Amino acid sequence: MAVNELAPWLFLLLVAVVAGLALVIVYRRRSRPEAGDGYTRGLELWLAGDRQAARTAFRAAIQRDPEAVDPYLQLGNLLRLSGDARRAAVLHRSLTVRPDVPGPKRLSISLALAEDLVALQQWPEARQVLDLLESHAGSEPRFWRARFAQHLGAGDGEAAARALHRAGQSCGGDEGREFQRQHTIFQLDRALQACRRGQVQEARRLLKQTPREGPLRARRIYVEALAAARERDYERAVDIVATGLLAAPGELAPYLPALQEILLESGQFDRTVPILESACQAEDSPPALWIALALLYEKLDEREKALRLLESKAGDVRLTPNAAAPFLKLLAAEDGGTRFARVWRMLHLPAVDRRWRCRECGTLQEKVRWFCPVCRSFDSHAPVPL
Repeated sequence: MAVNELAPWLFLLLVAVVAGLALVIVYRRRSRPEAGDGYTRGLELWLAGDRQAARTAFRAAIQRDPEAVDPYLQLGNLLRLSGDARRAAVLHRSLTVRPDVPGPKRLSISLALAEDLVALQQWPEARQVLDLLESHAGSEPRFWRARFAQHLGAGDGEAAARALHRAGQSCGGDEGREFQRQHTIFQLDRALQACRRGQVQEARRLLKQTPREGPLRARRIYVEALAAARERDYERAVDIVATGLLAAPGELAPYLPALQEILLESGQFDRTVPILESACQAEDSPPALWIALALLYEKLDEREKALRLLESKAGDVRLTPNAAAPFLKLLAAEDGGTRFARVWRMLHLPAVDRRWRCRECGTLQEKVRWFCPVCRSFDSHAPVPL
């Protein structure tokens, strides 16, 4: 009877214990999502552009759940992007020594640390981390961007170019194609700089690593023409420019000032004029090319031809006073006493585009560049007035 009397009490006790355990589990689950919610809120604020509020949300998530990994990781990334790479590196290093971090997450942490070290320009340390990662992260675009920056920071342009080439092979889809494009741009820019230093053979070696056709062909033509001019082989330079202007006059428009110098230095006006005339007939020929030919006619004392050329472009909305300014300036200087010339001298005219500015970091270059050595941006330069 005693056992039978105790049975209901034992049952009630068991129910109470189970209920208590359930409450504990529910409480823990409810407390964890608070951190998760803070982390999610931090990501949302980051995407919305409010970095300060995002940092606050990540810190709140860490306070609620100090064992969480993602808030630490993203807080470090946000600190680096906000210019505090040193604190970011401290956070990410602390995560690398935690034994409870799973493998995939550990890879993301190590990549973040490598990016911190690149931002800090600690090139030997960055290389050590990236060397350890290469066998595990070879298909990760982030790895190859960091590897490229590390080699470049260490002054090894060849290794940096190889990193872009390998990235194009290792990463699929759009990322892989973008790395291939960046490799071409980087090598073309290196060839251009080598040519300007007088290292023509080095420039040609680098050009061999770029495709002859494609959307960047005008740049290759430009470098090839400069290389020939450097060697005073003006006949070849004119041939190269002729091929480029006839095939793609619009694409060569940004490089016309330098190409005009090559054509004028060649002294081969009997060949240069027909080249420019043929190029100007193309539908996509830019106004800068028309004005270049008009100025050349002036140089040869053939003003009527210059005027007929411009008359043939009448009605084209691209033929604006700004575009024609170099030719108008010449006329105004010659007829200085006219009313037109007097008004002309009052005008504030845009200067000829010569210098190039990086749209990402604002760095100015005296001559055209296709890669910014300061912020490591590709295709970020645009011409600006003097």
